[in-house]
Amino acid sequence: MEAKPERMEARFSAKGHKIHLVVEAEALEKQRKKAEVSLQRPGGRTFTIHCDEGAYLQGDDTAPPPLAYLSASVAF
Repeated sequence: MEAKPERMEARFSAKGHKIHLVVEAEALEKQRKKAEVSLQRPGGRTFTIHCDEGAYLQGDDTAPPPLAYLSASVAF
């Protein structure tokens, strides 16, 4: 007999929810950039994100390129 998946409870109201982000970004050397992303609501957590380009765009390839972050956010 096949097991039925457990029902997950809704974590958000049917009326929706609010997200408030504050982002500060700066250009560093060559093609490197850094962003501080603060999740104001809900939470209160801050994340640091780095990006860089490959040598073909005069970068050092020390972090994912900006397009990789965009692509991942769409996939999530």
